[in-house]
Amino acid sequence: MSLLVAGWVAIDEIETPFERREGSLGGSATCAALAASLFTDVRLLAAVGEDFPETMLRALERPRIDLAGLEVIEGGRTSRWGGRYHYDMNSRDTLYTVLGVNERWEPRLPPGWEVSSGLFAAAGDPVLQQRLMAMVPGARVRMVDTIKFFIDGARDELMKAIRAADFVSINESEARELAGMPSIARAGRALLDGGSKAVIVKLGEYGAAYISGEDYFVAPGYPLEEVVDPTGAGDAFAGGFMGYLDSVGVIDQQAIRRAIVYGSTVASFCVEGFGPERLLTLEREEVEQRYRQFRALTHFEVEG
Repeated sequence: MSLLVAGWVAIDEIETPFERREGSLGGSATCAALAASLFTDVRLLAAVGEDFPETMLRALERPRIDLAGLEVIEGGRTSRWGGRYHYDMNSRDTLYTVLGVNERWEPRLPPGWEVSSGLFAAAGDPVLQQRLMAMVPGARVRMVDTIKFFIDGARDELMKAIRAADFVSINESEARELAGMPSIARAGRALLDGGSKAVIVKLGEYGAAYISGEDYFVAPGYPLEEVVDPTGAGDAFAGGFMGYLDSVGVIDQQAIRRAIVYGSTVASFCVEGFGPERLLTLEREEVEQRYRQFRALTHFEVEG
């Protein structure tokens, strides 16, 4: 199995109520690829500029991540993002978004990548997301993600990308804005009515909700006493979700539910460090141990 992860590899500036970091490795594809590589082989398709630090490139050289699709654009500038988190760490202000090389980047698949078994198009230009799905026609499962930047600036193309995918992952405020409804449940149903096949609404520390025509499932967040930085947690969730699905033989409703819990489990590790730094040291056995704890915390029996 091989999961194609496409999106941004970026350089972030992050400010929380407790610490501030400049020049942090970031980007939607970065955390997703690292998370997915805990479960399956990953092909990273992204672009950076000549200013991308060598140390960050070395950090991405993981045993299960193929970097043949990471293109360095001559004379280009790496995409950058700045954000400031509020005290509850569930809300943030985007200070700036610099598209850099991603303003004009045209992805090209290395030979053989068109037969990838799965595709995760992380937050990025929805026109490119549509092209990517056309490039990998035989993928068993395809998911797209987005951010407010594209909801505001490319809504029609974003809806086309969502309708072409098997899943869309989106955070709660974005789901409300895109659907024009305050209720998460109603927003999910509205997106289904708009042509989405299945919707995953990311709820931050409160977990995730899954809505499809056949199922409605809510997974809580793993209880953590300390959150260092939530940046990339949603991408880590998506990567864990897609990585697990890519690793199983049959993708049914039970596998999807397990994938959501695995995604939440990996995301809970991501917030323990700045950016993806915790994902860079995370091992599969740590994930399995916390997954078992997750199951024990949420298990109950009905009497009667």
